[in-house]
Amino acid sequence: MIRIPSLLPRRRAAALLIGMLAAGACADPSGGAERRAASHPMPLTREAPEPERIGAFEFRGAVELSGDPAVGGLSGLAITDGGRQFVAVEDVGRVVLGRLRHENGRLVGVADLRVKGLPGIGPRHGRARENDSEEIVALPDGGWLISFEGRHRILRYPPGFDGEPTPLPLAVGMADLPLNGGMEALTRLPDGRLLALAEGPDDGVPERRAWISRVPLKGAGDWGALTYRAAPGFRPTGATALPNGDVLVLERYFSMLGGLAARIARVPGTALVPGAVVEGEELARIQPPLLLDNYEGIAAVPGPAGETLVYVVSDDNFNTTLQRTYLLLLALPDRPLAQAPGR
Repeated sequence: MIRIPSLLPRRRAAALLIGMLAAGACADPSGGAERRAASHPMPLTREAPEPERIGAFEFRGAVELSGDPAVGGLSGLAITDGGRQFVAVEDVGRVVLGRLRHENGRLVGVADLRVKGLPGIGPRHGRARENDSEEIVALPDGGWLISFEGRHRILRYPPGFDGEPTPLPLAVGMADLPLNGGMEALTRLPDGRLLALAEGPDDGVPERRAWISRVPLKGAGDWGALTYRAAPGFRPTGATALPNGDVLVLERYFSMLGGLAARIARVPGTALVPGAVVEGEELARIQPPLLLDNYEGIAAVPGPAGETLVYVVSDDNFNTTLQRTYLLLLALPDRPLAQAPGR
């Protein structure tokens, strides 16, 4: 849950959160190569008994990262090395790399954290919006794609983030997205195509701009436009492709009266074609009393028993007074489960 003092009225807490969300991307605490941020397990809820499910997912652990001012603002997530390593992009132009710790199939911690600045994005203490990295995608050759907000662009980095990036051609309309409503969700489909979803303005309209690339991507004409329909009041903040071509989309809800919530929706891969209007099936909704913060990143990898392991990370905007960095592990079984009531 959000770490806002419980005695604060809901409206005042929401107002503080709005200020934090607006200012968080401008923070840029100093960082180094090796970090010593602590991690410790977190319960899904303080209620007893603790639920074992969130919608269609099995809950397999959560951890909180704390203790290092340079580890935060995690807006995009990738899982590599068969589920043993993670790479998260911060919204200040840096990546955080670390090792996931599991015990008996549950996430219990992270270790060996490193923070690395991204080359080729402008002065570290210059215009904050030049450095607002929001989503990260692992490529088969070991390279990376990172989408940026503010000055909207997608950069391709070599393995290890060593060397200058190469910009990808943008689709018509990508560069004109709202300052704080750019390509928060980007993923690579198994056939090599890219799917980009715009967070868009906070106007309550469910329809969000989206683009699907053709293979290979050579220019603006190699993108096709489509529309993604989010749940009312929600906006897409992350996406990850499944081995069969379907896509899990992470959506975030925020309002002064309703506070924060998140949902995960599944979009059939066959629906992702230019001109389509696509809407995902809700698999889970994360809302009180469940462990809750500003969830922005999602990544999926195959599990050892045929399930899909889904990791979700929250963006604390470098504001540890009001927010926390949580990493959740969820498991989607290889066959559908009945929805858990009220989750």
